[in-house]
Amino acid sequence: TWGSVSFKNGGWEMSGSARVSSKTAWNLLGGYMEWDMDLSRVADGVNTNFYTSSPSRPNCGSSCYCDIQAGSFTSCMELDFIENNGKCLGGTALHMFATDGRPNNANCDRWGCNSLVKYNNPTVHYRAEVGNDGYVKVFINGAPNTNYGPQPSSEANNVVVRTMQTIGAVIESSQWFGWVPGEGQCPGGNAGGLGGSFVRIYNVKVKGTVVQGPVPNKC
Repeated sequence: TWGSVSFKNGGWEMSGSARVSSKTAWNLLGGYMEWDMDLSRVADGVNTNFYTSSPSRPNCGSSCYCDIQAGSFTSCMELDFIENNGKCLGGTALHMFATDGRPNNANCDRWGCNSLVKYNNPTVHYRAEVGNDGYVKVFINGAPNTNYGPQPSSEANNVVVRTMQTIGAVIESSQWFGWVPGEGQCPGGNAGGLGGSFVRIYNVKVKGTVVQGPVPNKC
């Protein structure tokens, strides 16, 4: 973790710029991750999220961090189960191939295969299911957010299968300002709002098999 983070109610709370990651990496094939988010005190234009990345070694924090983008790390699979734009909108984005983004790439590159949904209430329930075939289906308040543009290819889903079986996926969650899904569809906000922004993530449950890291307590 870094920033102002407290763990409670089967999850965590973050104030200002902050990040949480799990020590455990799970094989989620045939399983799911489930959680609730209270966005009522999130500032406009702030990105709050819950996603997975797949580092090739047991997660040791920032020095082990990887995602799909090019950086000072080796790129790895990133499944953005949800990234929120303030309390207005959420987006699911799947990134299986660490190649530069291009339009309508069903191999889900650095731009990703994306699906957006507008919120009617700042308290939101999520369930991210990963099929045995690698297809990712995120339910938001019980409704599937799977209007991917484009739909993932079989090659992309196969990357999910191979990665889950050999490396697994760790939880990543952060609050930051700089980019949000659905820009232009929500109030914009500014960087000054981040310091007072607060998000609550709770009732986190994982159904999966441990691939790397410690075995967590069972529900």
